[in-house]
Amino acid sequence: MRKVYNPSHPIFEPCCLATTIGSLPHTDVALGTCLIFENTPQIPAWVQFPRRVFHENMTVQFTEGMPGLVEDGERVYFDTGTPDFINQLTDFYTRYLAVSEDGDSNALDSFGLSSQYAAGFEEFVVQLPEQATPQVMLKGQVTGPFTLGTNLLDQDRRCSYYDDQLRDAIVKTVALKAMWQVTQLSGFGPQVMIFLDEPSLLGFGSQTFITVSREDIIGDINEVVAAIHDRGGLAGVHCEANTDWSLLMESDLDILDFDAYDHMQAITLYPIELRAFLEQGGCLGWGIVPTLDKEAAATETVPSLLARFDEGLERLVSKGLGRELLLRRALITPSCGAGGVLTEPLAERVLDLLRQLSTTLRNRHGFNGQQ
Repeated sequence: MRKVYNPSHPIFEPCCLATTIGSLPHTDVALGTCLIFENTPQIPAWVQFPRRVFHENMTVQFTEGMPGLVEDGERVYFDTGTPDFINQLTDFYTRYLAVSEDGDSNALDSFGLSSQYAAGFEEFVVQLPEQATPQVMLKGQVTGPFTLGTNLLDQDRRCSYYDDQLRDAIVKTVALKAMWQVTQLSGFGPQVMIFLDEPSLLGFGSQTFITVSREDIIGDINEVVAAIHDRGGLAGVHCEANTDWSLLMESDLDILDFDAYDHMQAITLYPIELRAFLEQGGCLGWGIVPTLDKEAAATETVPSLLARFDEGLERLVSKGLGRELLLRRALITPSCGAGGVLTEPLAERVLDLLRQLSTTLRNRHGFNGQQ
């Protein structure tokens, strides 16, 4: 079970505020960042630009500093047979221990996000002090350890998640990159949330990952969450489709972001676990604005999305969950990152829908005087 929330720690209640999952199809970093501040001013997120350069691909973006990693064209993989692999591994754990045991800020900076891999983070930090609207929360993101570990291969094209040494390095890298973001962003004042993007968890329980246990996944996620909590941040996860949400409800995560547009039923399958998650201080991110279907992104309206949200809310209420609690703990998001299939105009339409939907919900439920 999840740890019981510390009553002295304020519970985050977004009350239908909006934020984004992370990516946009734009290649103009300044413009994309500006769009985020315009449409999600109270919980802005730095932008991932996967169409800008290869290094912003989600499998590559958070790999800087990993030992034994080789880049061959657009293939990035571990080579444990390279002559200096042990030296790289030793250096990696030396830096990790300097952070975890000594609080060495220089060592933590060695796990930071460079502009080559995350131009959006640097631009976010530049534009942030210029914003007129006070922020309630700042959002960052990392690729989750399971997704990263199951997509990064070794020199023999074997999944690195099944190599205990590589898996440990991956988990610790993700944790340190999350910790670095919290440390960097906390200096601006608002609390920070970091989302773990875990699309590959959709495959958990399938024949492909038959040897992976719940305990493995929960343990890896909790290691990252602990690093985020250690610096005073909140930890969320974004998953797709019919993920086994009961697994994530057993973790120490604070926020679960699900696809409420196409896969509302997935979250309704676990009412007992969800009730416990909410009672212990958890929040739900409602991925209600579509990003995976161009036609849906082009034709949905605020009234149609509002009706879909209301229908989903009633389904959860019918399972015994409190309506008021669900609304207070609701975060409104796109169904997934907008940098996949959408064009720039469609992504901008999604952001506009997101902003309007959040405003409508907050007005309707009397939340605008809060946060």
